[in-house]
Amino acid sequence: MSSELRPYLKEVNDLYKKICEFESRVSLKYSYSPVEGAYRYIKEDIDAVMDALSEGLDFTAVELEGLNEAMHADRIDFMCMRSDKEEIPEDEFQLLYIMSRPFFKSLKNVMNMDNMFWRDGKCPVCSAVPALSLLVKESQRKYFCSFCGTEGYYMRIGCPGCLNENPRDITIITLEGEEGMRADTCEKCKTYYKTFEGPMADDHSPDSLDIMSIPLDIVVQEKGFHRYSPNPVGIRRMS
Repeated sequence: MSSELRPYLKEVNDLYKKICEFESRVSLKYSYSPVEGAYRYIKEDIDAVMDALSEGLDFTAVELEGLNEAMHADRIDFMCMRSDKEEIPEDEFQLLYIMSRPFFKSLKNVMNMDNMFWRDGKCPVCSAVPALSLLVKESQRKYFCSFCGTEGYYMRIGCPGCLNENPRDITIITLEGEEGMRADTCEKCKTYYKTFEGPMADDHSPDSLDIMSIPLDIVVQEKGFHRYSPNPVGIRRMS
């Protein structure tokens, strides 16, 4: 069942559509590259991003004033968002994540590192820890970066967060009646990532899979685990 057919996810789906509308309105003047140490928008792109936020997500200029000032004063570092050690309030993190999506996708477009093996378990473009994976042919596991959208491969069994490869520390959590989705939790670092397989993985985009499986996030987080990276609407903590 797609996320659009789950009425309890209507609010999240509506927000995701607005985020997609925001991204479609953004036309960056600069192509960002991690090789150049990029970690924020250049000033020439800030106004375009702010205008798109206002138009696509219905923010007023007054609501964005503080953020706009911080951007122009170089106080926003998008790379800090990749660490779960950063104490950023959830509402602030969500807005920063939404506005950073064109930035991170620009990194991906410049680097073009899809389908590589992630040697350290992290995205080779932006170094974020993945929160979603698919089981594909020959039992390979493909991971997806929540920030830049890069996809690649890592260990079939193991934790990309702390690099723990001991199968005794990995516990699988499922939801009754939800075939093809599960959470792989790590007892060592108390993190998890969601895994999809079969028709569910074949029929939906990574963003849709992440959204439609929010009930799984809630169950797993209530058991004391957390996800490193946010879902497509910028949410990390759901319980």
